[in-house]
Amino acid sequence: MQAVLPYIAIAVVFLTCWGIYKKLNVNIVLLFAGLALNLLAVIGGVDNILPRGGKTTGFIYFDIFESLRTVARHQCFTTGFIIFVAGGFAAYMDKMGASDKLVALCITPLKKLRNPYLLLGLVFLMGHFFGLVVTSAAGLASLLIVSIYPILIGLGVSTVAAAAVIGSALLFSYAPSSAIAVITAQTSGIDPMTYLIKYQLPIAVPAVLIAFVAHILVQKYLDAKDNREGKLVKADLTQLAAKQDRAAKLPSYYALLPLVPLVLLFIFNKMVYKTIVLDVATAMFMGWVFAILVDLATRRDVKAVFADGFEMFRGMGSMLTNVVGLIFVAALFANGLQTTGLLGLLIEGAKNAGLGVAGTGIVMSMVIALVTILTGSGVASFTSLVPLAPAIAQSFGTSPTELAMMLQLASECARPLSPVAGVIIIVAGFAGVSPMAVVRRTWLPCLLAGVAGLTATVFMM
Repeated sequence: MQAVLPYIAIAVVFLTCWGIYKKLNVNIVLLFAGLALNLLAVIGGVDNILPRGGKTTGFIYFDIFESLRTVARHQCFTTGFIIFVAGGFAAYMDKMGASDKLVALCITPLKKLRNPYLLLGLVFLMGHFFGLVVTSAAGLASLLIVSIYPILIGLGVSTVAAAAVIGSALLFSYAPSSAIAVITAQTSGIDPMTYLIKYQLPIAVPAVLIAFVAHILVQKYLDAKDNREGKLVKADLTQLAAKQDRAAKLPSYYALLPLVPLVLLFIFNKMVYKTIVLDVATAMFMGWVFAILVDLATRRDVKAVFADGFEMFRGMGSMLTNVVGLIFVAALFANGLQTTGLLGLLIEGAKNAGLGVAGTGIVMSMVIALVTILTGSGVASFTSLVPLAPAIAQSFGTSPTELAMMLQLASECARPLSPVAGVIIIVAGFAGVSPMAVVRRTWLPCLLAGVAGLTATVFMM
């Protein structure tokens, strides 16, 4: 029976992908897929399905749910807690308007440029700087669409070109503020700041620059082509930019508040200031309290400031429902892939085919990219497969960091290629064009960035 388990598990995986494609709730799909895989393992004769740290209940069928408790408890006290705090801090920065002020100030110098397509490319680069603070692609697009979009249109850029650049302005999300990046770092067994400085930046910088050049060339060419064919959609600038108006009323120093945790973490980490090392969550808490004090000194309204400060907790709760809960069930799903022997089958297949760890990583990245394009979300595909990275890397006798980073690259670079991705739907709706029209302009720059990032990661192995 155990010999056929991996092949039955493949059928469960296909059903899982089908459920996600049909837009069933991803969390519940992965929950039942994980339960089914572990149940199959028990029926097939596997006598221990618990992940590391799990303690049997004494009845193996109850151990299926003990597996869920074990992975959920582990995630709550490790990766999940950092994501809670980072998400809460980001929500507070948005609530008080500090994120909007940072974007407004950074964009001010760009307004002086008169070359529309150079400005378009610089907005793309600026988006990746904002990614250190604004970790949601949809959230960043919402900020840029009300601040820089009208300027781009006024300089002669088409609505669809502006939408394509803004919709892909976060191809790489960075530790320590990004949930996906933090998961990658924790999976690799390194702290988020080490992951950012030693691994992410050397890969992201050249890949982003390649996409920057590609965007300028692609958008200029397609604008000229569509203009000749009479396909360009005229801009509608009647929408009110509420966030932009709010940012204009805030003091300039509010723009520095979202950067406080990042500055602290860049200074007090193992690679810079070795005698004092701050945890990511600690730095976020310090930044939160500091921002409340600054806001209180500025507005002098205790009730309003404290009410805004509570947004930290609302943001943490939101991260539980949107991200951390998904991590729980994805970890259960990954455990099921291991207990049924499917992971072992994949590893042996890769070894027999001579793919090595790099080839295996590329194949897994292609799977993640495909699921991301079909579903519009890289989070589900990434979180369901990245827990397998350590075991796969161990079988090849190498570090899991590069393998995990390849999976992150695939999930994020493929997101702007999906017409059902939330960020693409947002920018397409604002620009008055179809999501497919936006994807027509994002696929080449994003594909080039993804290929460049994966190639560079392979050379790092």
